[in-house]
Amino acid sequence: MRRTEFTYGQLDKALRSLGFSCHLEKGEPPARRYVHEETGALVTTPPFPLTDFVLEHHLLIARMAVDQFGVADPKVFDAELQKAGRRNSHRPRANRRPQAPAGGD
Repeated sequence: MRRTEFTYGQLDKALRSLGFSCHLEKGEPPARRYVHEETGALVTTPPFPLTDFVLEHHLLIARMAVDQFGVADPKVFDAELQKAGRRNSHRPRANRRPQAPAGGD
């Protein structure tokens, strides 16, 4: 299964910005359930950590639901994902080396 460049946290922010509410289903299997009350659109993902990269088919399902239920145009959805990524760009990435303190020996 291929991962995308977006995290589940970015997907969460994008869907919420489009009017989806979210709650965690504790059943078997557990799931993160996004509901758009106005249109009836439903997107369900596994409750993976928000820092994990989204599996390709989960992103496709979200994009299709947003488009087919008339929540937003796919280009608007993609723009919201990009915005969510920029909002998190100030966080240090795990693959960066820590910098040495300035002015020390």
